[in-house]
Amino acid sequence: MNIQNIGYNHSHDADFIINRPQGSGDYMLLLLKTPAIFTFAGLQQVTEPDSFILYSEYTPQFYRAYGPQFTNDWFHFRLDKPGDAALLDRLAIPRDEVIPVGDLNELSIIINHLCYESYSENPHKDETMELYLQLFFIKLSNRIHSAQKEVGNTHYNKMSLIRTKIYNQPFLNWTIGGLSHELTMSRSCFQHLYKDYFGVSPMADVIASRIEHAKYLLTTTDISVKKIAEMSGYASEIHFMRQFKQQTGQTPSQYREHKIKPDRL
Repeated sequence: MNIQNIGYNHSHDADFIINRPQGSGDYMLLLLKTPAIFTFAGLQQVTEPDSFILYSEYTPQFYRAYGPQFTNDWFHFRLDKPGDAALLDRLAIPRDEVIPVGDLNELSIIINHLCYESYSENPHKDETMELYLQLFFIKLSNRIHSAQKEVGNTHYNKMSLIRTKIYNQPFLNWTIGGLSHELTMSRSCFQHLYKDYFGVSPMADVIASRIEHAKYLLTTTDISVKKIAEMSGYASEIHFMRQFKQQTGQTPSQYREHKIKPDRL
């Protein structure tokens, strides 16, 4: 597989619209983070967030914002190896229809890595991106085929909502006590279930969400490191810098200096 273009967590205003009657000429995958209106064979369909669609090369693409904002991750790619199409078929990835998959955070994080890798100078970039793409579609297949089982799981749905809040609002003062109270659970039960569902502790997700938000601000704005620390939920700039370096291997200033800002769609 070969990525042609990619974007992570892009937001557009209410007038956003895509109109490609002949398709894009390559495969395009969208992770939908907000409601949208899609048109298939002349019929409009309002879609929910936490969904995806994989467009085939020449499938017409008609979709637009539904509400004040349209936010998504996306990438265009080609199947340039004999086994690429077979992989998608083996993983039973549906095409040309919007499919709800529940929590998108794990998938979105992989696209974030792909986005940064695509603009890097890594001499092994092609091999790295190929592995990330395979991982993405394996994880997507897991989400597709487990989502139906999770629909009736009340605890999972509530946990997924909490996780979405953490990633959407990393600047809030998230605590185990506050999160467990919101779900009327004991602290120990909440932490156990959270890790069981998502494979990480709630505080690890809090840290990851804050660092991802800080990385975004560092590469897209000229805001000071001190202000970015505050905007990412840190009361102490020193604590932010220490935790950022633990997670990335660089100080915030080093990260900003060496990271090339990606183009936007």
